[in-house]
This record gives sequence, structure tokens and C-alpha cells, in this order.
Amino acid sequence: MENKDIIRLQKKISKLYKNIKVSSKEDCVVLKGELDNWSDIVNIGLMAASTKKFYGVINEIKLKGYKEAPMRISDIKDNEYDGIECDVLIVGGGIIGSAILHEFSKYNVNAILIEKENDLALQASSRNDGCIHVGIDLSNKSKKWYYLNRSLEIYEKLANDLKINYRKDGQTIVFTKNFQRLLLPFLKIKAKENNIKEVHVLNKKELEKLEPNTTPYAKFAVKFGNGAVICPYNMTIALAENAVLNGGKVFLETSLLDINMEGDVIKSVVTNRGTIYPKVLINAAGVFSDKIAKMANDQFFTIHPRKGTNAILDKKAKRYLSNSSIAVLGSSANHKTSHSKGGGVVPTIDYNPLVGPTAHETPFREDFTTDIQAINEVMSKHVSSMPKLSKNDIITYFSGIRAATYEEDFIVQKGKWTKNIVHAAGIQSPGITAAPAIAEDIVKFTQEVLNTKFTKNPKFSYKRGIKNPLRELDNETRNKYILENPDYGQIICRCEEISKGEVIDALNRPIPVNTISGIKRRVRAGMGRCQGSFCEPQVLKIISENKGISLENVKKKGNGKVLVGDIKDGDSNG
Repeated sequence: MENKDIIRLQKKISKLYKNIKVSSKEDCVVLKGELDNWSDIVNIGLMAASTKKFYGVINEIKLKGYKEAPMRISDIKDNEYDGIECDVLIVGGGIIGSAILHEFSKYNVNAILIEKENDLALQASSRNDGCIHVGIDLSNKSKKWYYLNRSLEIYEKLANDLKINYRKDGQTIVFTKNFQRLLLPFLKIKAKENNIKEVHVLNKKELEKLEPNTTPYAKFAVKFGNGAVICPYNMTIALAENAVLNGGKVFLETSLLDINMEGDVIKSVVTNRGTIYPKVLINAAGVFSDKIAKMANDQFFTIHPRKGTNAILDKKAKRYLSNSSIAVLGSSANHKTSHSKGGGVVPTIDYNPLVGPTAHETPFREDFTTDIQAINEVMSKHVSSMPKLSKNDIITYFSGIRAATYEEDFIVQKGKWTKNIVHAAGIQSPGITAAPAIAEDIVKFTQEVLNTKFTKNPKFSYKRGIKNPLRELDNETRNKYILENPDYGQIICRCEEISKGEVIDALNRPIPVNTISGIKRRVRAGMGRCQGSFCEPQVLKIISENKGISLENVKKKGNGKVLVGDIKDGDSNG
């Protein structure tokens, strides 16, 4: 990097912000100073990245008066894992970390995944719409497109092998102005360049047949048929569970607290449960990936958290909403920037319509709060594309934090300065889609770091031993299950038709779970219209009885406790 690039950037920034210092760390740009407004800090980082002159942006500008909250970690402090040695230590139990562990389990590799929460997929991997994107909005020069394109070739088979529902509803862009037909040739060229094979132009009549509830101002549409939906947290859990069955290890409630270095080599990792000695560290820590990189003396990028809020609607709303993931060009629903897709209306894998997300820069890495302003924004933003949207149909809502870099692209590579770290960082949308191919390359890079070629695991199998949900079975098969085990005939969640037997099965899967929210994510007990009002006490008792935990000590999620009063024996179907 030439010094003149730093001088030019300094002059450009100084015209807007007087007290910001621009310097370099080899070929990376370093930004320092203090400002009153978080959006200004983000804008400076984006300005630096947009020059395309630097390997990475290290933004150390402070927000005046703001003290960053510490990373939330488990209360557990013991030496359970002290002294453990492994070939590979993966930090982060989202879909990227789980996909990486799964890929390593195909080889004779001693791989461990540590996750600071008490379950997998508790952050970005459970706080998104579950879309398998086609990549029409991506540059085919980006890593986002590269990994998405490769993953699309294998995703459906992978989901089927793991018994995860995968539904190709497609993704539809609706156009509301006749002059927008001029965009069609360019859209077709972009689709060809981005290797999108299923492109269908729909006239108004065809669109009305396919999507009768979209905006009456629609003139035509383009549908990308290979767009799909999955359940992102079930996919994450399935990948990790299958990895464990094939020899991988998952340590929950295990936080990386420090890294011990010898020169440019990681020697050990300090956790709340002891010191672990990996040959290679895989950084898949989401919004904390730049923090991990800094501990390892390998920070050449910065995460600026981006918060998004989504609303989930009752399944009955499916009757008058979209049949594919849909967005309208030229309306507030598709108002996008270069850093946000604009959102849309998505029929999720379980047929609950999802509306959103919003996109707001924030200094908070773990702020999952929701508020009425965000919900109003989500609904008003998309009512122009789906006029029958109603807040009366909302059954729940959630917020997630995306791990954006200032380059707005994935970082999938070996360490820049540290010899035995590999990064899978800056993974935001379309990270769910791109995960399988990212995992393949992380394994490849790890072999290069270790200067070896891994041998195949001869016992590898995709079998998980997971039964299909009873609600999806025909009556004959369902009755067979009930005759074998009467617990399958005791419905404890009426909204989602979940039996006591399915809850007990979830408690005994390869990665143990003993929280109400953990059961909710695995079998959907509590995800219906009543949001657990009837089934939660039943789930609480089942966990208590099967795990030998007192009712007062069964956790709802994380470190929180369920406050239990006098719970009576109620209706066995309640």
C-alpha cells in the first residue's frame, strides 16, 4: 500500500470529521479517534473500504460516552476441558461453525466446536428468514456470490441427507412500472453471469395466478425458481448433531476468553472451562470474530453490527399472503442500499409468513430487543407489496445482529499474520445459503496450514436417527408409533401437534438440550398461535422428569431461570 493512499483518505475524511487519524498497518488502514454519532463511525469505515486500496479496514474510532457491554457468557467456571488437545478448535456454534465441524467429521480429524451459549444457533443463525438465496443481487466477483453459487449445487441433497425440510418456492421480484421492462435484458444478462438457471418472466395475468395477493399495481414479475427456504436453526443443529455422530465434539457454555501466543503461532486457548490446545483455530465467531482475530494478533477487519427485526405471522395468514419469497421493485418494500437487500415477505418452511427485516447500524453486538417502532416499520414497509398484511396476524417477532465487515463481503481465508488461524468471518446474508461451500474451503485451508492431507473417515454417515414429525405422517404410520410408545399419542402442543414422545426424543438427541427454548427449536412446541401458553408448563414438567432437574431449576433459555409457582397436573393434552 502506498503512503499516498493514506494521505488521500486522511484529506477526504478530514473534510467531514476533524479529529480522525488515518494510519496504516502494513497494507491495512487503521482509523482512530472519537465521535458523537455511531452512524458517522460506520460511514468512515465504509468510506475507507470503498476506496478499494486497502487489504482491510481496522476501525478503532470510539463512540463518545459509550462503554461496550461485555460478551455474555455462561456462569459455569470449571476445568472440565482443561488440557485437552485437538487438531482443530472451531469457535462459534452458528450455521457456519456447525457446517465446518460437519465437514471435518468426514475426515479422520480430532475437531472440537466451542459455543458460549447453552445451545447452538442462538444468535444470527436463528434470527433470519431461512431463505436459500439465488444471488441475483450479488456481484459475481464477490466471495458472497462465489460461496452461494457453489452451495446451491449441493444444498438440496445435503438437506435431504440430514432430513431437513427444503422447499423450492422460488423468489419473485414484482415490477410496478411499465418502463421497468427496459431492465429485463440487463436482469437476464445478470442472471446468466451469476449462473442462475431458473429465470421466468411473468406477465400480469401469470403473476396474478401465482401471487394473487401482491400489489394491484404490479405490471409484470421475474421469478427465480431455484430460490428455497429451510429452517436455519434446525439445519444448524442437524449439521452439528450429525458431526457428533461421526466423531466431532461440541462443548456448549464454553467461551473463548483469551489466546496464548508464541510469536505468530497460537499455542492455547483459554476458556471458562479450562485451557485447550489446538493445532489450528477456526474463527467462526460471528459478531465477535474481529475480537477473536485481535486476540490472535491477526485483526485485519472490523465487524460493525447491523440489527434487523422480523415479524412472524400466524399460519392462517398463508391463505392470503405470498406463495414465494416476494419483493416489489419501486416500492418502500424494496427500498435497499448497497448494504441491505431491502427485505420481503417469505413463506417460511413451516408456512408461517415472515415479514422483514429492517436494517439499522448499531454499536451493540448482542442487542436482540424489539420495540413497537421496529414492528411498525416492518409492517408499513411491506404493506405496499402485500396490501392484506395485518398486524393482527403477528404471533411473535424477533431481532438479530448481522456480522458485517466494512468491505461488505465474507472473509474466508487463512490468517494474515498468524500462522495457525483460519477465518470464516463477516458472514451475513447469504451466509445460511453459503455455509456448505464455506465449510469445504475451511477444511482445505486447514490442510494447507498443517501441510497435510486428511484421510477420509470410513465410518462417516448422514444417518441421524431422527423421526419425521408426527404431524407430517399418515394416520397408519402415526398409529404404529403410538402403539409402540403411547407417549406419541399424548399431544402436549395443540397448535403444532407435538407429542410428549417427540419432546422426550429431543431431550435425548446427540447434542443434549434441557431448556424450554431448546425444545421449542427442535420440535416447535410453543411456536404456534398461543406461543407456549398451554404447552410450556407441560414441556417444563417433561424436562424436569426426564433430566432429573427440579422445576425451579429448569431454564427457559441461556442463564435465565423459569419462575415456577404451584404447577398443577392439568389436561394431558394441554
